Amino acid sequence: MFKKVAKNALFLSSSQAFSRLIGLAYFVILARFLTVEKFGVYTFTLSFVYNFIPVADFGIERLVLRDISREPEKTAFFLSRLLPLRIILATAAYSLILLLGLILKPSGPQIIYLAIFGLALFPYNLTFLLSSFLNAKEKMKYTAMVNLALILLTVLFGITFVYFKLGLEMILFSYPLANLILAIILLRTSRKFGLSLGWTIDWEFWKRCLKESWVFATLTIIAVFYLRISIVAINLLKGSVATGLYGTSFKFIEGLILIPQSLSLALFPVCARLSKVDLPKLKKVYFKGIFILFLLSLPIALSFSLFAKTIITVPYGAKYLSASTTLPVFGLATILSFINALAGNIIQNSEKVKMYIPLFFSNFVFEIILCLFLIPRWGIVGAAWSVVGGEVFALVINNLLVLNILRPAKQW
Repeated sequence: MFKKVAKNALFLSSSQAFSRLIGLAYFVILARFLTVEKFGVYTFTLSFVYNFIPVADFGIERLVLRDISREPEKTAFFLSRLLPLRIILATAAYSLILLLGLILKPSGPQIIYLAIFGLALFPYNLTFLLSSFLNAKEKMKYTAMVNLALILLTVLFGITFVYFKLGLEMILFSYPLANLILAIILLRTSRKFGLSLGWTIDWEFWKRCLKESWVFATLTIIAVFYLRISIVAINLLKGSVATGLYGTSFKFIEGLILIPQSLSLALFPVCARLSKVDLPKLKKVYFKGIFILFLLSLPIALSFSLFAKTIITVPYGAKYLSASTTLPVFGLATILSFINALAGNIIQNSEKVKMYIPLFFSNFVFEIILCLFLIPRWGIVGAAWSVVGGEVFALVINNLLVLNILRPAKQW
């Protein structure tokens, strides 16, 4: 079991690492090509739209991971019914992007940027639906390939548009275009991966599915908004220039968090099975995972503290130097976010998952309060400390609930 988990975690973490490195290089190119203000607009657009990816997913990925891990023979039944449902959910998420964008009253061009980048939700939803079935069967090398292909195509189109000076609209369009091409390829070759496509309208199945998945959806939606709320807040409170500066350092956090997420995803099928049959073994898996992630986070945090100016100015240039003040703070946030990452595996596979929703929402509200208090006073450094405060709050509530879940039944 541990060999398989290690192999899957290696596939996912390696692909994510390469994807993040390529993505970071692309991010740096755009930071140098665009003005700080334009780069702030780009950063806000990505952060805002990325928040709605879990809305479009609505917990379906976790539901597939849980149920297909236990009953792989139901793959064709689930897939044929989830394909049309994902299209509907993507349409709803895209509508919410535009609606909330109008409510926040950004400038006219910003609405256009949101509309362009948001188109990626439709092909993205199909691509990662197929990947979730492969993950449930613990064939995670295919998801690793998808991750790499997506970033490579995005960068290819993005740099081409930059080279021909086609403007921010086309740079943003590179992501929907890359997703569309990848989705078409996967749909056409799905049988080679052992997936038979179908298209079944099944209202009763959809109701049952959404009734179960809404818990996963709510937790994931809160988690994603929670991750990026500091960027949204800095944009609304301090403007595009501050967002551009903050985005350069936050990009490291956003990329690095995929390391613990990869291990978490690799362990999810194992946790789903052990949660039903062997809580003591699940407890050992959980704490071993936390220890490994803690060790991985230490050199990152140390580097952020010792080489902050170099980390910012070498890739981004001197115009982003003031962003280096946030990196030592983000070093602490990295340690906390790494050791917090595995709690979701335990919580989402337990009968107590619903009681976690108000706790997690309170964590989200707490970070918003910190943003509103710290950002007006200390700008981008205050935004970074709001992330740390949110992670401390999460560490407490997550592990109190996890320890409660992992107790033997006779002690509950």
